[in-house]
Amino acid sequence: MRLNLDDVIAAAFATLEDEGLERLSLRAVARKLDVHLNSVSWQVKTKQALIDTMADTIIGEVRIDNLPADPVERVRLVANRYRAAMLRHRDGGRLVAGTFTGTGKTLRVAEVIVGGLLAAGYSEADAARLCWSIVYLTLGLTQEEQTPTDNPHGDLPELLETGDYPALAKLGVATLLDDTFDARFDYGISRLLDR
Repeated sequence: MRLNLDDVIAAAFATLEDEGLERLSLRAVARKLDVHLNSVSWQVKTKQALIDTMADTIIGEVRIDNLPADPVERVRLVANRYRAAMLRHRDGGRLVAGTFTGTGKTLRVAEVIVGGLLAAGYSEADAARLCWSIVYLTLGLTQEEQTPTDNPHGDLPELLETGDYPALAKLGVATLLDDTFDARFDYGISRLLDR
């Protein structure tokens, strides 16, 4: 069987879905393909190169077509699509967060975001910082959403009862933790975009 990079990346995504990011390795991809490790490492030299290529593939799934005319709404929609692309893959947020590939796939998303911000009247410096803020919000929230837990409240109820955290206790567990990830994301993007 003669492999190409697409075969390796497809097997890597299958491995990611089956085993998670911690178990993703060139050796695991080779097992998935039922080939020797050398066949995989010929296409992708290191685990980090594999992860970078996978992250680039995920970001490449972000559609930048059919965007609204309003520049702020364009930014909002692309940020939602960016999050959705990561959520389609197990550990997608963590995988993308550990990379900065700087390829055309990554830059085309940043181009739409920065272009929308500039068209909305933000200065160059503000557009750059706001683009990063949108990316960081999206990455962080996606990672949190994809981290399973059997006890979403943890020790928070007991800790709030100690009196050591009066401001947090005033909000309560429900206000702090029971909001949906969609609501948190929409609120964060709206605050960042001043809308």
